[in-house]
Amino acid sequence: MKFKIIILLLLMTFIISSSAFACTSFALYGNQIFYGMNFDYFSIPLKFLIESRLEMNIFHLSFLYDQTVDDPEYKGYFAKTCGMNSKGLFCASQEIEPYIEGRKKANKGEVHIDDQYESISKYFGIDSVKKEIKGKQWIQYIGPSIHNMFADINGNAIVTETDNKENFITEIGGDFIVMSNFPNHNLAGKSYSEAEGAGAERYQLTYKFLTENTNSFTIEKGFNLLKKAYCKDKNYKTKCSMIFHPETNSAYIALKLNMERIWKVSIDKQTIETFEGHSRYQKINIGEKGILLKDLELLGI
Repeated sequence: MKFKIIILLLLMTFIISSSAFACTSFALYGNQIFYGMNFDYFSIPLKFLIESRLEMNIFHLSFLYDQTVDDPEYKGYFAKTCGMNSKGLFCASQEIEPYIEGRKKANKGEVHIDDQYESISKYFGIDSVKKEIKGKQWIQYIGPSIHNMFADINGNAIVTETDNKENFITEIGGDFIVMSNFPNHNLAGKSYSEAEGAGAERYQLTYKFLTENTNSFTIEKGFNLLKKAYCKDKNYKTKCSMIFHPETNSAYIALKLNMERIWKVSIDKQTIETFEGHSRYQKINIGEKGILLKDLELLGI
């Protein structure tokens, strides 16, 4: 029995330490508008895709969900975790710590917080997102606990969080907003330097960089930032880094911290093409079927 308890404690420690290091995102309103995200996770299939809904296109990063949740209902299902639509509405869904036990079925008056992500397939701005999500208690689904960042081209940005008992919305307080893995609402009334918990170091690094580069921010600086804010946990390596430029409906992607080789996504044209650091030019139509990250790596020459 004692041996079993020790093994259980070791497993719990591994899970907590691993899941504490996953993803960093931001929205910046300087001379130009930029959104960014590092997707940090264990080795898992990733896919980029672009859908068409309601006379707009929506770019998504998705991951194979059945490798994170033991549920046959989701066999082969790719869960969307970060994206932007052609109206400039952005969302990043990331893990939040401490873990909150989720429920597969929502009771009357409840909705799963991960369902909020689909707002970017329906709406153009934050006001519409707020109307959609208010009025019910948000709860966590089974699997990793998450929180969401939304941002639009009008300078509105929020982070949504829940502990299954209370809803929390953190509004942007200046020219930018940052989200890592601790609850953003815990920083209310505090300085960014007081951030504590999972991802606090990455949060502080990103906040400081954006403070110093608000009006001089560029795509290149965005990738410099994401390279600095990489995931240091060997079990949760940075799989891809993305800079979104809503004013041109473009997304720029680096794979596995290789910031010398960049891909460019045209959300309007539903294509992804070589942009920097490739020896030959390639353009690929990705559409709703999408393209796996591993296949994109093979094409990156």
